[in-house]
Amino acid sequence: MSVTDEIKSRLDIVEVVSDYLPLRKSGTSYTGFCPFHPNTRTPAFVVFPNSQSWRCFGACAEGGDVYSFLMKKEGWDFKEALTQLAQRTGVELKPLEAVNKEVQAKEDRLADLLLASADYFHQLLLYAPQAEGARRYVAERGLTNETVSLFKIGFALDSWDACRNHFNSQGYMDEELLEAGLLTLNEEKGTRYDRFRNRLMIPIRNVNETVAGFGARTLDPDGLPKYLNSPQSLLFDKSRLLFGLDLAKRHIREAHQVVITEGYMDVMQGWQAGFHNVVAQMGTALTESQLRLVKRYTKRFILALDADAAGVQATMRSLEVARNTLDRETDIRFDARGLVRYEGRLQADIRVATLPEGYDPDKLIRSDPGRWTSLVSQAKPLVAYVIDLVTLDLDLGDAKAKTATASRVLPLISDVVDPIEREHYRQLLARRLKVDERVLFQVSLPDKKRPVRRSESSNQDQQAVEAPPKTQGATGLSAIFRDRSAATQLRRADFLRQCLSYPQLITKVNNQLAKNQQAAVSEDDFTRPEDQVLWQQLRSMSNRRPIAPSDEMWDSLEEGIARDRAQALLSLPKTPESEIERLPSLLVVSVLDWRLERVRSLIDEVEQLFRDVEGPDNPELLAMYRQQMQALTLQTLSINKARGAMPGSVKHSSS
Repeated sequence: MSVTDEIKSRLDIVEVVSDYLPLRKSGTSYTGFCPFHPNTRTPAFVVFPNSQSWRCFGACAEGGDVYSFLMKKEGWDFKEALTQLAQRTGVELKPLEAVNKEVQAKEDRLADLLLASADYFHQLLLYAPQAEGARRYVAERGLTNETVSLFKIGFALDSWDACRNHFNSQGYMDEELLEAGLLTLNEEKGTRYDRFRNRLMIPIRNVNETVAGFGARTLDPDGLPKYLNSPQSLLFDKSRLLFGLDLAKRHIREAHQVVITEGYMDVMQGWQAGFHNVVAQMGTALTESQLRLVKRYTKRFILALDADAAGVQATMRSLEVARNTLDRETDIRFDARGLVRYEGRLQADIRVATLPEGYDPDKLIRSDPGRWTSLVSQAKPLVAYVIDLVTLDLDLGDAKAKTATASRVLPLISDVVDPIEREHYRQLLARRLKVDERVLFQVSLPDKKRPVRRSESSNQDQQAVEAPPKTQGATGLSAIFRDRSAATQLRRADFLRQCLSYPQLITKVNNQLAKNQQAAVSEDDFTRPEDQVLWQQLRSMSNRRPIAPSDEMWDSLEEGIARDRAQALLSLPKTPESEIERLPSLLVVSVLDWRLERVRSLIDEVEQLFRDVEGPDNPELLAMYRQQMQALTLQTLSINKARGAMPGSVKHSSS
């Protein structure tokens, strides 16, 4: 993840914009009066939480992300906006000389490979004769074709080299396959072989909808481990990922809460049954980084724990380990004290729902969805849950047992940040123990250890990468659109790479666009802020000289983000000489394709705004949205006409 994406992942654009103007919730979006032009009657300014974007449907007719909003509002350039938001989110901006120039190039290449591998495994599940057993397993688990398509579930052949041979033939080297976690290296024998064999493949996407890795379930009854995950890599970090969040984020905001389970199947069964605000922590202890990802959409977290993880012994053990060790090397699925500290730092509301003995969310949702709904609605606040649990079967006639319980629970209460909540839980514990509350202040507690630093917690959360997860209304169109978005970003990256390598392409592309009555490429064609900065400088350079020598190009690029991005793009493989003549036309089609995708997204947003407007009392808003829809429809027709005028071989090559 680039530094700009990391910063955006820690922000909620609604909160940022609300610092500058009042917003009113309207359905799934927020509206207000545009701060960039005079308007007092019609709230033409809309913030879309789902896409973390804004748009003025009035005189400005502009839009963008949190960076563009602050740059326009504060008059900052990109570097100033980046610096300010980095300080706000706590993201460290490393100096240029400390940045690995190849990291971004590797990330882009890995993202491309993982997206292609998800499609490869998915096609195998759908059509390969060897996948018949996998298809039966999927049917036995009750997953529909729509769910399989939505989550792009796949199958890895029972072969030591099928995946390796396939991607070698596509131009990927073994080193790249190892980096992506698709190959495993046997260091003793010096051999390389497919990591995933005879397994159901479940792509894991980050919040930006990029495939980061896989969770692979064995289809061999005696196969171990039951679940095998991708190894730690530039893109895959289990402590910073939540399975299903890419799909669930909009529904989490609408439901005002997220339900966190432990397994992939829990999420997929939940989605299939209409519970779209469910995500999975993938078998590891919940981390602060994971909670921060979700905090953009809600502050209420419900942990759906099975009886083992939520049992008395497990809870007591979590209290003991969290109190008595600093490194916390033991794997704890339910870390009560760690969660209380997260709750305080994030100003969140963490609750716990315990499943019946012998059930996990997957099984409960399939057998009794109504019971699942009831269980989630009755989730208890974290500390209250712990107090209820550890005092449930306590012998109140045993004074030493009461003292031991108090000494374990009181440190948890002391970690609660809010003083009123802290006092409430101390009173609750006193009632459960049937003692005077004042006595609890006299209980001797062990010396407080320093809290685990975030860096230590991150290291602890990253261990046991191979640990398997606990367990196992939408259509396939959602998956298709998500994949289109990823493909669009790859098109933009390739476009910039080609223009960096051959600056004369800029004029040729713009000339072809003009012949088809299309606007020249501008920074508005790019969504990544660093790409917008890079394009501004490239365009300025091309205006001064048709063909710029490489030395002049590097001298022209602004230090920092733009130069880093350019070097990362140029480290990718060069286009074969045989394709250079066709490049201008190929790039024109790429531009038209991503513009068409952007118009489709805007149409989706306007359609949502129509649904959000309540009743007939907003004629001006409705008229404004109708005008926008008409304009977008005309844009679609114009882009399609221009694309239709391109040579057939070029159109098919870029698709």
